[in-house]
Formats: sequence, C-alpha cells, structure tokens
Amino acid sequence: GIPWRVAFALQDVGWYLRQDIIWSKPNPMPESVKDRCTKSHEYLFLLTKKPKYFYDSDAIKEAATYHRHVGKIGDNRGARTDKRRGTGANSMSGGHSEYRNKRSVWTVNTRPYGEAHFAVYPPELIEPCILAGSAKGDLVLDPFGGSGTTAAVALKHGRRAIVCEL
Repeated sequence: GIPWRVAFALQDVGWYLRQDIIWSKPNPMPESVKDRCTKSHEYLFLLTKKPKYFYDSDAIKEAATYHRHVGKIGDNRGARTDKRRGTGANSMSGGHSEYRNKRSVWTVNTRPYGEAHFAVYPPELIEPCILAGSAKGDLVLDPFGGSGTTAAVALKHGRRAIVCEL
C-alpha cells in the first residue's frame, strides 16, 4: 500500500490527487511467492498543485475501437462518439470518432536495462505523461532520476529536464 500512502500524504500537504493510472505489465518480474499472486502492475498518480492545470488530452489520444452489438441496434455504450455529442467533427463513416480519450490502464512491457539499475521505466510509459503534462519548452523535473528515462523522453519531445538522484 506504499504508493497509496504517499499519494494520500501528498494530499494532506496540499496536492490534488486527480487520478490513479495502472501500469499493466504483460511481462512482470517473476516472483517466487506461494502465498499470493505475482504482482504485474504498478500505479502512476496524476498529482497537481492547483485545481486547474495544464493537461493536453489530444496529445495522447488513442485509436478508437468499436464493436458491433448483434441484435442491439443503436447500442454504442461507452463509445462517446462525436455523433452522440452532436458535433460531427473529426468523424469517420458511421459518425464514430477515429480517436478516444486515453484510458487509465496502460499496458506496457518492461524492458531489460544493461546498467546497474533495477527500476527502469520504459520510455513508452513515460511518453504520455510528458506529452499530456507539459508543452514544448516546458521544464520537466524528475526527483528520482534513476537511469534518466524521463529526461531522455522530455528532451526527445522538445522539453527541458532536471533530474535528481542520490
């Protein structure tokens, strides 16, 4: 429960906990446990210092998928298409938007890292955080820099970066 304890402690000192995001790991680190399941996920928290903040949802939209419900004409639960909103903008045939808002469970494989660091985030996990949470030219701070993945992704996308590490 440590990630949640930290999130709640940050709330107690004035941070806003906007969302938890689950990093689903299809290839988790093996564990030799026999009294519980092998852990195959971690949490990322969207925390802000103010109730209103920069968030570019368009930068991380994902491809929309639609399923036909046999025998249920007009049933498009959860689709939230442009047609249902009445805008019609950015629609494909059938009134469905080509993209949707990113979901809160992110499936990203872990990656091996050749150096002496064991908690390396894959760039594909950090990229949506950088793209949604900052604009080009912004400064990205990683207080737990580790292998420098956050800085590398920030620089790749035109941000500046400060990394701290013991």
